[in-house]
Order: sequence, then structure tokens, then C-alpha cells
Amino acid sequence: MRNKRYERAYFPAFLKSREKLKQLKPQYIAASALCEYDHSKKYFYIKSFNYSFKISYPEGEISFYGSQKKPPTGWGLILLNYLSGAKDIPLVGKWVSYRELPQGNVFYPSIKTNVLDVLSKHYAFCDKKLLNERLVQLGFNLEKGLADTAAEGFFTPRIPIKVQFWEGESCIPPSSQILFDSSISCHMHIEDIAALCGVVKDLVIDTGTSLL
Repeated sequence: MRNKRYERAYFPAFLKSREKLKQLKPQYIAASALCEYDHSKKYFYIKSFNYSFKISYPEGEISFYGSQKKPPTGWGLILLNYLSGAKDIPLVGKWVSYRELPQGNVFYPSIKTNVLDVLSKHYAFCDKKLLNERLVQLGFNLEKGLADTAAEGFFTPRIPIKVQFWEGESCIPPSSQILFDSSISCHMHIEDIAALCGVVKDLVIDTGTSLL
């Protein structure tokens, strides 16, 4: 009952993800997802955007490390999916946008409207110092480059993410972009990557209030 209250409409997706997790050996999961597994406590430990999580095996119950509090539902689901979907393959080293991923065009209009445009509007009016502090809080490293603000961080050890913001000019509105290593398609379904874009937006726009 507790899970249903937390997972709500995502409950069937969580059930499916947990069934997939149970079919894999924990040693394989730990090696593929680059996370730690405690055999005695039967927990995986993994970091995501500078937050530490524990996930029980084989139950697949997820919470913040050192707390019983759960992450936002979408974030929790794609983390759980990552554990059973990650592959032991290296990064390609090529940054791509969501639209450039296989089948990315299908969901891109929604990503642009609900994520990128929202981030761009936020960037236009936010305190840039506070934004940089928020990115660092989330484990991103600030970078200097072609964008006015750019930072690279990690959703999980195999999923690096780059966020970019441009202030725009008189006739050009502010814009933003979320980039992934092109290997992300080997680890996550395109729908989960869309959900990940939403998680990035929600975390970046957060004013810094602790989730714990």
C-alpha cells in the first residue's frame, strides 16, 4: 500500500522494473551499473546528481541513503530501470542532443516545450550566481565554452550529462540544451531519457531547497 501511494500511476512500471531486476544477479548489476553492492545488507548504493541512494535487492525499494525518504517518483523509476538496463560498455565521447538519439524526434516536441523552453525562460530571469551554485550542488562542474553557462555532471556513473544556456540577444531569445554521451541509448530506453530531461529541469530550477 505504501508503494502504491508513492508510485501512483507509475505503479505498473515499477512492478515491471522490479521483475527485471530480480532476474539479474547482483554482481552483474553492480558491474554493469558501476555501483556498489553490499552482500550482507542486500543493498545497492549509487549516486545520482550528487545525491546518494540505496536500492534493496531483490525488492527494488529505493530511498535516499541514510533516510527513509524516497526521491521524486520519476527520478526513482528511471534509477531503478538503470540498474537493470545498464551495460558494461565505455563512453563514446560524443555529445548528442535528445533529438539526435534513435527515435528522439518522436518525443522531442514535448521535450522542447516542457523542458528546454522552461529552462531557457528560467535562465533569462534567474540569478546566474545562484544557478551556478545550484549546478555545483548537483555535482556539475562548470565549464567555459561556447555557451554563456555550461556544466557537466552525472545522472549515474555511466550517464554523463551536459547542460548549456545562452542569454540570447535583442532579436534572439535565450535558449538551453541538454546533451548526453551517445552511448546513453545502450543503457536507457528513449522514454526514460525523456523522463531524465524532466528530472534535470526540475532539479536545476529548484532554488536549492534540500530534498532530504
